[in-house]
Amino acid sequence: MRAGRVPASPPARTIADVGEFGFLARVLPRLTTDSHTIVGPGQDCAVIRSRTRTLLTVDALVEGVHFEPGWLSARQLGRKSFLVNASDVAAMGGRPRCCLISLGVDPSYPARALSALQDGIVAAARECGTSVAGGNLTRSEKLFVSVTLLGDAPPRLVTRQGARPGDHVYVTGWLGDAALGLRLLRAGAAGGIGRAEAHLIRRFREPAARLRAGQSLVNARIVSAMIDVSDGLIQDLQHICTESRVGAVLQAPTVPVSPAYRAIQGGDRSLALSGGEDYELLCTVPERNVKRLERLQTELGCPITCIGQIEPGRGVRVAGALRPTTGGGGFDHFRKR
Repeated sequence: MRAGRVPASPPARTIADVGEFGFLARVLPRLTTDSHTIVGPGQDCAVIRSRTRTLLTVDALVEGVHFEPGWLSARQLGRKSFLVNASDVAAMGGRPRCCLISLGVDPSYPARALSALQDGIVAAARECGTSVAGGNLTRSEKLFVSVTLLGDAPPRLVTRQGARPGDHVYVTGWLGDAALGLRLLRAGAAGGIGRAEAHLIRRFREPAARLRAGQSLVNARIVSAMIDVSDGLIQDLQHICTESRVGAVLQAPTVPVSPAYRAIQGGDRSLALSGGEDYELLCTVPERNVKRLERLQTELGCPITCIGQIEPGRGVRVAGALRPTTGGGGFDHFRKR
């Protein structure tokens, strides 16, 4: 090897070498769209043009990836599989209207549990004003539930691309509960636990899709960009920054956490910063709209907190964290651990 020459990096051989988001960065630009596509790949929902503008999203919960046996009842699994999709619709201010379900089960899976799973999906859909239009049942070694959800798009579309320097960063509800609940489940906590632990586990099992908040924020023309917090606060804010070509600073002490979270974690907000599955809404608000947001808070159905600001540059900085936060944190299906 000649002096001064840097050896070439070995080619990536598997998706684990690239990572989930590295793979998506490669494949998304190659996907084709047509005149019927208003918003294409890379957002929480696609938007297509028909007689009305339609939101489309799909997501799956897979045994061994998103949950282990015993972590959720069959009914809870059904509810959660619908609500994580409804959260994507909420992130674009839409209204879910109809869904298709794909289920994969082992032949030994109890018929009663399958019925309870279906009941959970139907109940969650009904609560959100959505019909279950059909689906598919297939044999699978691992239990999985995949939901394809269609929704009505609002007149004004909000995506991840509208943030500008000077915008304030807001988040609904509380962060870190689901990640802490998941940690408790992995540690074997289930019965005989305290009130705080029960709350945290319930937040993992039964997320709240912030449909009312999303619709209010978008219809009032308050937010410039929005996403739901599924993979972790820092990572999901990074998605907004990447799409909007801006940077952001998060003030860690202002990130909202629940009393149950504080009872277990004290002032340590590391899980609130990088834990996923809270399904709260993360949005950016121009300075001129802050007063209007303050007047709108009672209509959202949940708290909303300012946690930072958009700035020029790239990437997400975290200020005031008790523990250093490295990288983007968050969940990646294929990142090597």
